[in-house]
Amino acid sequence: MRAALLAVLLAAAPAMAAKPPPLLTLTVAANGNPYLPVRVKKADLNIRIALSFDTALILNEPPAARAGLKPFPFFGKRTFRNAMIPGGEATFRFNLATIQPRGLPERKLPAVWVNRPIASDADGILTIGALKADRVDVILRDPLPGARTLILKKKGTGETGIKTRIGGEDIDVSLELNSPATVMNARAGAALINAGLVRRVNSIDYWRPFPGVALPWQKLAPRPGANILGLPLIEAGVRVSEAEARAIDAAAKGTSTETDDEDTITVSADRKRQRRGRDPWILIGRDVLDRCSRISFDRQNERWLLTCAF
Repeated sequence: MRAALLAVLLAAAPAMAAKPPPLLTLTVAANGNPYLPVRVKKADLNIRIALSFDTALILNEPPAARAGLKPFPFFGKRTFRNAMIPGGEATFRFNLATIQPRGLPERKLPAVWVNRPIASDADGILTIGALKADRVDVILRDPLPGARTLILKKKGTGETGIKTRIGGEDIDVSLELNSPATVMNARAGAALINAGLVRRVNSIDYWRPFPGVALPWQKLAPRPGANILGLPLIEAGVRVSEAEARAIDAAAKGTSTETDDEDTITVSADRKRQRRGRDPWILIGRDVLDRCSRISFDRQNERWLLTCAF
């Protein structure tokens, strides 16, 4: 009986799911982002690894076609309008896809492909949370003198985000190497201003999260020693509407409109108006993360480890 059971187990062994490795190490490219070859159905794709969103694969349309992806029947195709979409409008197609990043076990996860470019530097974007390894180390540079390790607890299992509370608001905090500066929406900006961490500056710049998207944001000047979860505020900005941008800087131009989304409600309004709109969020960009030599996604212990010299 035991011999028969052993034979069955040995026969099944090749089909068993491979065990996730304890460590995957990625080194960033010259542009500061990490990349990984990923097999998606019929195609090997060059995928940028993002730190700032939860389990999903987002593809440009041509690579999705090469991979042979088809939208899920009935509800697999929808058109969305939003200022953060290139051109303000795009068709999204959805399904579940089996992927296999190089050197890792395969897994099935939600896949989205868009008929407008989402990534100009890769075939698509995959969250670091989708990589089946106990820990993923992203190496930014050689160790920095005087560096220390900062531990940030993740919100929960399978998530990449971090939660903090500032100025009476619960704020979602994410890390993103593809953003040159730290960007936040209006409610988060109001919370930081009310807490005395930053002040608004009469200067407008643009946040470019995707190709063809340029959204105005107003710069914020940090107070001395201001930080979020131990991360210093260095070059931060808050989303503003096109109308407010024009009022601050007559030369400001972008792709947003007065109705683009609720992230742009002015942070200088009264408190009742500040509390409307989307939940507050802050995206920590390379202005902060460039001062780190290593960023580790520690899945096993539900935390981030940042080795930085601040």
